Amino acid sequence: MRISLKVSKYIYSLSLGHLFVDFSQGALAALLPTLITQHHYNYAIAATLVFAMNLVSSVVQPLFGFLSDKYNTGWIIILAVLITGVGFSSLGYVPTYALLVMGCLVCGIGIAAYHPDAAKLVNGLAGYNPGQGMSIFSFGGNIGFAIGPITLTLAVNHFGIHGIGIFLIIAIIIMLILLKLYPIMHRQSVAFWSSSKKDRNSKIAVHGHNDWFHFSLLSMVLFGRSIIFYGLNTFLALYWMHILKQSNTNGSIALSVLFVIGSLGTLLGGRLADNIGSIKVIRLTFCILPFLILALSLTRNVLIGSLFLLPIGLLIFLPYSAIVILGQRYLPNNMGFASGVTLGLAISIGGIATPFLGYIGDATNLVKVFQILAGIGLIPLVFSFLIREPK
Repeated sequence: MRISLKVSKYIYSLSLGHLFVDFSQGALAALLPTLITQHHYNYAIAATLVFAMNLVSSVVQPLFGFLSDKYNTGWIIILAVLITGVGFSSLGYVPTYALLVMGCLVCGIGIAAYHPDAAKLVNGLAGYNPGQGMSIFSFGGNIGFAIGPITLTLAVNHFGIHGIGIFLIIAIIIMLILLKLYPIMHRQSVAFWSSSKKDRNSKIAVHGHNDWFHFSLLSMVLFGRSIIFYGLNTFLALYWMHILKQSNTNGSIALSVLFVIGSLGTLLGGRLADNIGSIKVIRLTFCILPFLILALSLTRNVLIGSLFLLPIGLLIFLPYSAIVILGQRYLPNNMGFASGVTLGLAISIGGIATPFLGYIGDATNLVKVFQILAGIGLIPLVFSFLIREPK
């Protein structure tokens, strides 16, 4: 008997929370030019703020996932949104570099707390359509990254750096929405997993053994993708300004375009994975992406650069939902931990690498940084041919 193809409408509220926490990560990159100008930081020092936010997220997020597998911690998504808002908004008010780092660390904790439990809830609320549900959830995060740079730039241009405080108000509103809806979402998710465990013919990964070996190989794919992702997130606006000789606003628009196109790539990737398989989508992505980034680094024409930017944005997000679901299928008995790694550790490793890219940019130029990103793209290309579909 065919189960209903509908997913719970409450997934959209989780996608909204995902939009906000990922907004803070996307917006931080757009804040770097302002901080560089205001405090006279170099590339490496400014990029260390991205490092700080992602370091705590990468270390703590798998821990939150582990706790999610052991205990009922779904309610933490409510606090996570507020913590993220407090940490990010503080960046517009604190006067010293040490306090900027502290604000990034607080924001990173909120980000780390949100993803594992939210991803598990999405799986339960999506029912027998986890790919569709994860695609909707991921779409929210991608939109957050997309609107983060230009929204942050507009807020700072119109209200000054203190205008960042408005995002704390937005965080409180989203927190109240999740506070109201969480009891219903929790009941629906528990009801689905209870019924699914009784259905031995279900294709949902609630039975079987963990495949740690192929999960580790998948993580290597994610490590490479993450470094490329955060390299683009951190340095694309600066590349547009310093290499292609565009304005700060145009640099932020380029970053937003990257993530808007990427959001469409997330939805397209989910459908494509259903038709040809997750592994093929991953391999297709990394057979093309490194060479597009190399081509971007070789042009000095903003129109040609913009043409390369469109497929780069599409491809960097194309395998996103499929990878998250694949990680959970590799570890059906530890979905929270799998989500903590695929949405946290493996993703945030790119933020940890950004200061090193910044040092290279200071010592040489941003063209060299983008060429290194193209070379790093060969890592996920190789490992994509070593993973397989779960049995």
